Amino acid sequence: MFFQKTSVHEKSNGKLLVALLLVTFTALHAQTSPKTNSIVTPVSGPSWLKHLNRSFDQTSMGRSSWQLGPADSQILPSSNSQYEMALPQRSVSNRADVISGFDLYRMNCQGCHGASGQGAPPEINSVINPVRATSAPLTLQRMRSVGMEMSKTDAYKMAREANAALLQRLHNGGESMPAFNYLSDAEIRALIAYLKQLADMPGAEKAQTSISELHTRKGEMIVKSTCHICHDATGINPSSEDLLRGAIPPLSTLRARTTQAGLIRKVTHGAPIAMGPLHTISSGRMPVFRYLTEEEAADVYLYLTQFPPEDSPSLESPVVERAQASSAAVIGNTRTSNGPQRGNGGFSRMTSVVFSLATAFSLGLVFAGFVFTVREFSRLTRKPAVVIPAIAHEHAEAFELVEDERKRA
Repeated sequence: MFFQKTSVHEKSNGKLLVALLLVTFTALHAQTSPKTNSIVTPVSGPSWLKHLNRSFDQTSMGRSSWQLGPADSQILPSSNSQYEMALPQRSVSNRADVISGFDLYRMNCQGCHGASGQGAPPEINSVINPVRATSAPLTLQRMRSVGMEMSKTDAYKMAREANAALLQRLHNGGESMPAFNYLSDAEIRALIAYLKQLADMPGAEKAQTSISELHTRKGEMIVKSTCHICHDATGINPSSEDLLRGAIPPLSTLRARTTQAGLIRKVTHGAPIAMGPLHTISSGRMPVFRYLTEEEAADVYLYLTQFPPEDSPSLESPVVERAQASSAAVIGNTRTSNGPQRGNGGFSRMTSVVFSLATAFSLGLVFAGFVFTVREFSRLTRKPAVVIPAIAHEHAEAFELVEDERKRA
């Protein structure tokens, strides 16, 4: 009996030990492998400059943060062996790193708006004032500084509207700003927290948050927010003569053009490129992104390798899209003013019904005209009937009466 109780007790302790080991392993795994909720997707479609119908030389897009590489005389066509030896390949390991809102700003916004957030006016606006507008106290302070009184209720209402406008701009883009609809809600929150710190909003430093991101996710952000501004997702790799004439290589041919080490060198320090019919070594037109680390440049190569660029399902220009959106808005306003507002499905059904009724009416007119034509043709072609006038009937009746009287006589 004693040995039986001891056995049961040992089994109980064994189960408890296993449970403790499982909990400990789970906790350690959670610490060493942070969870990520972002879904990585390939880049697709034409460049943003092509969307805007602008060439590289006709825009200052991104040049507030870009810096030119070394002069052509300083570019040497040396190999990338030193970079190959110093930098580990990341095609196998795709671990997650914890990054801050500052890192999210660097990888998504700094290419155009600069480190200070001031942009490159007039083409690229500053992010400082739109972010400050989301603060009700700052709105009250600003209105009072210009001699205008405002209630706290109105100030908080304006702050909510400004915050909604800021989120809308991040998700949908603007006139010259691409949409950042690939960012998750957690990434948006961390990014806005840093934007508030960048705008010197009170208490913003204590509200900073961090987020766990895979290396492919970081590469995706850099590609979609920076590289895709100038480079198409897919296309034909240009020749050296095409490069001299201003052609920009597509992202899909990156692995055919350079290695991971070559890309790191090109992005962070500048690298040689052969241009023109004589294949003259030049620094090219691509700026150097010194605010990106070599590891982040490697993440770009890893992302484009594991998620090859794709063709866009629609190549419509934003100008066309805005015109279509304006037409839809006019139709929506007309429906609202003339009656209850309908959705796109209701409007389509109403259009189908009207078209069907018009078609049925037209077919009815054609059928009626056909029947009328047949009847008239039949009437005109049959033999005329003998018609006895009414006066002839009267004379015939009188003649018959006379004949009857004569027979009686």
